[in-house]
Amino acid sequence: MKRFLKKYWIVCVAIFFIAVPFLLNFGLFVTDIIYEKYGVTLTASGLQNQDWLDFWGTYLSVVIAFLGICMAWKFAADDRRKDKNEKLAQTYGEDLKEEENIIIEVCQSFDTYIIYKAVIELDNSQTKEGKRVLQNAREKVLNAQVKFELLTDIADNFQKCVGCDFDPCYDKENMIAIRDLYYEMESLYLQMLKESDLYVNNLEKQWIDKNRIHINEDLLKQKIQYAQACNGDASTVGVKMWENEIVQIELENDDLKKQWIKDEEIQKALSSIVEKANTISQNMKPQMIHYCKSYIDCKKKHKKELLQKGQMQYIKCIKGEDKQA
Repeated sequence: MKRFLKKYWIVCVAIFFIAVPFLLNFGLFVTDIIYEKYGVTLTASGLQNQDWLDFWGTYLSVVIAFLGICMAWKFAADDRRKDKNEKLAQTYGEDLKEEENIIIEVCQSFDTYIIYKAVIELDNSQTKEGKRVLQNAREKVLNAQVKFELLTDIADNFQKCVGCDFDPCYDKENMIAIRDLYYEMESLYLQMLKESDLYVNNLEKQWIDKNRIHINEDLLKQKIQYAQACNGDASTVGVKMWENEIVQIELENDDLKKQWIKDEEIQKALSSIVEKANTISQNMKPQMIHYCKSYIDCKKKHKKELLQKGQMQYIKCIKGEDKQA
């Protein structure tokens, strides 16, 4: 009844004013009967048809004028409400567009493909480029985190659910799911980048040491051959100098071989990186995209609600059941 009166109040007012003359006429008729039967005058007696016609003419002119004012006020109120709703929806839509762009950027920042290119397909000539790619990836995900926390409603104590009657509601639970999954994925991604940095450094060191060992071995052969060829003609001082150089080269090679990073350790580190990359790309990122799409779809629905009703409607979250928004 309350909703009906709120929606059709102008019709109710019109019906009321139309009914009043009939009720008044009927009341006077009843009072005339009481006067004729009991001699008691409750109202003015003896009103003629002309009197009633005059009354109706005056009354209807007043009613029409009043209804015109009511209609004008109603249309003006509707226009004001419509303008207000449009402004609310427009502001909300602008914020939503910015938020959607940030969420897209956040999802794109977890780029495991570049990790595969920078780490798995790495060779000796690309270590510097691999390091640069890893550093750029780290900066990209950290910049995305700043925007995620400053320019979205997901990480600000869920202020957009202040007017919600449900705790939790679907909006709030979805926001919590996005937030928790985001920080979990970011932590794993940064850990993967850290392991990738270590992997590239170790691989680079392994290549440098390997190349140094080969150079020392070639130099060692040359020194030995030269010492052997000149042993009969060379002075004792020269022989000792060559022998010392040979010993120093051999000691350096021994140290390099002791510090040599085994291929098994390299492969183990690589397997850990690949496992984390696959977890992010195959499990966490698709789930993150699903949550974010649901979040954006809900906010687009709220935009329409603001445009139509001036307020957002929230959906109660029922544990253990499918939730729709």
